[in-house]
Amino acid sequence: MYQIAMIPFQRKLLLLFLFLSTSELCAQSNADDFKLSGATIIARDVKLSATWYRKYLDIAIKEYKPQQYVKMKTGDFHLFIKQGKSVMVKSQIQFPKGKKYINGITKIGFSTNKFEEVKANLIASNQKILEDITEDKNLEMRYLLTADPDGNQVQIFDEPNPIDSVVTQAMFFSITSSDYINTMKWYEENIDFTEIKTVDESKIHYQNLLHKGDVIFEIIHLPYESLETTEFMPIGRELAGFAEIKFKSGQGKSSTFEMDNNANKVMWMR
Repeated sequence: MYQIAMIPFQRKLLLLFLFLSTSELCAQSNADDFKLSGATIIARDVKLSATWYRKYLDIAIKEYKPQQYVKMKTGDFHLFIKQGKSVMVKSQIQFPKGKKYINGITKIGFSTNKFEEVKANLIASNQKILEDITEDKNLEMRYLLTADPDGNQVQIFDEPNPIDSVVTQAMFFSITSSDYINTMKWYEENIDFTEIKTVDESKIHYQNLLHKGDVIFEIIHLPYESLETTEFMPIGRELAGFAEIKFKSGQGKSSTFEMDNNANKVMWMR
């Protein structure tokens, strides 16, 4: 009788163990499945901007509202291009004497299995190549740097893939910060990014690289006299650029936007 009475209890312990083990595995899976899932761009001309991302990076247009917004998608990444109000580009900014840097999100990056074709297409259309093909020894990847119609920097990485169709994956973003130590600390503590071990110290004085799951995060160090974008924008105008970035782990649940230590909008859906 004693043994018979214990069977349900033992079963409960077994079920509890299986539940905890499964939860732990799911948590690990979610961490491994961490992705750059979205970005918002403020643009002078949403049609022109969307055409650029479609033509050169093969990002599909999903919804277009003239002079309002364009929704685009590649894989699990959603790009939202929003029509700005009386938009300024960074080249129009009149910097005070001795100040010429801006804190904020300055680059997003995509890997492609058609790297050489993308470069040839950019050159054939007289698009800017800000940095020609370079090998990042810390990431063990080749990349080039270009710019979209508003001058936003877009880094393109070579990711060989034998399939015939174009594969474009969002996997990189960059923030410039005059308080890079606290920026790195914020992303380590709030989103669990970890620093990539340095094997090439040629850029170490101004660059840190971190990663989590499939995402690479670059911090560019700025001098302390750099400007915050909110300090000089005239009332009623917007600055063209990357306004928000989103991350996702596993299935993900909606979260609210929050500000990092540089007042950049970030969302982690987990």
